[in-house]
Formats: sequence, structure tokens, C-alpha cells
Amino acid sequence: MLSENRYKNIVKISAWYDLLVILPFTTPWTLDILYSILKHQHDYWQFSGELHSLNAAHYLFANLLGAVVLVWSLLRILQPGVLPGRLDAVARYVFCLWQIYAWQHGFSTLILFFTFFELSFGIAQSLPVRREASQREAGLRSVHA
Repeated sequence: MLSENRYKNIVKISAWYDLLVILPFTTPWTLDILYSILKHQHDYWQFSGELHSLNAAHYLFANLLGAVVLVWSLLRILQPGVLPGRLDAVARYVFCLWQIYAWQHGFSTLILFFTFFELSFGIAQSLPVRREASQREAGLRSVHA
């Protein structure tokens, strides 16, 4: 069982990871750079599956996703807590599901690198959290009031 402070640190670390990973998705120009790097790695390591060329719809959805995750990351960095951590864990499990679905339908095996981190942070943010003594006392005071 994790202390609440330890749990908040996990939430912050996962948010910083998201922030760094998602930044290139937030503009068409940075997505071009990221995608060329991913394509190079895909080809260099000879991963199975494909990385297709991007079209306007891909840019739109990647940039929208990037903007939403960017804001969500900033919220978790500035105000980490159990509820944001739990909600983020759910989002990570959903991301894992769709990443595995894409991989099974021919997307590059490179996606599994990201799936590993999504699953790892999802599990970490699903662990039980021990309530601090001050929280228990506050809860008792509100019950007796």
C-alpha cells in the first residue's frame, strides 16, 4: 500500500512522461519531426507492421489529442492527487486497449514500446493508497460534527 505522498509522486512522474511524449503531437510541424523519427526507428529496427503516411485527418486527430493530453498533464503536475491518478489509470488502460488493437490490425510493433509505459503507469496508479492520519482525523471530525 502506498502513502498518499508516494502516490502523488507517481501521478506527477506519469504526467511529466505524458507531457514530454505528447508535446510533438500538439502541432503539425512537430508531428512531422516525430513521425519521421518514428518511421526511421521502425525501418532501422525492422519492426513488423506499417507506419502509413499521414493525411490531414491524422494531423487533426493527433493535434487534438496532443492538446487535450497536454492540458491533462499540466493539471496532474500542478495538482496531483488520488482522483486524477485513478482517472488517468482508466485512460491509460483504454489507450493500451486501442494501441493493442492497432498493432493487431497491422500497425507497427513500435507502438508496443508506448503500450508498455501506458500499462506500467496504469498499474502504478491503480495501487491502493493509505490514507494519511490527518485525513482520517478530518473524516472522523466530519462524521461527529
